[in-house]
Amino acid sequence: MRESLLVIVGEDECLVSYDVTALFTSVPVDESVNIIHDLLSKDTTLSARTKLTPQQITDMLTVCLKTIYFVHDGQFYSQCEGAAMGSLVSPITANLFMEYLETLALSCLHSPPTFYGRYVDDTMVILKRSVVEDFTNHPNSPGY
Repeated sequence: MRESLLVIVGEDECLVSYDVTALFTSVPVDESVNIIHDLLSKDTTLSARTKLTPQQITDMLTVCLKTIYFVHDGQFYSQCEGAAMGSLVSPITANLFMEYLETLALSCLHSPPTFYGRYVDDTMVILKRSVVEDFTNHPNSPGY
């Protein structure tokens, strides 16, 4: 039996859905690799799972994320920005970057959502009607 989630929306609240535009190709690779390196460095169980150091893992990750080539109309191209669609490491990298970004964004809100749920690049949020515009603009604001 599937587990279901019942969320009650108050009279002064609303349910809002968000979608990240072009998630994989919008992921900043260098920043994401730094975030992953930091997470690996803090993982006290890493040495039980691998002999590789966080630096070795992120060096290999960088190669995977930055050596992306494709052919279009017989012409070879190199992807310069973002994570490639179809790469096995892109979903993991994008998810860890999104987790970092949402943790940062949610930690500095004056009125946090009553409910926040995300699956890959789709987010469902319940928040006060009075803060919808501020919440929507928050991740895209200067200095964020």
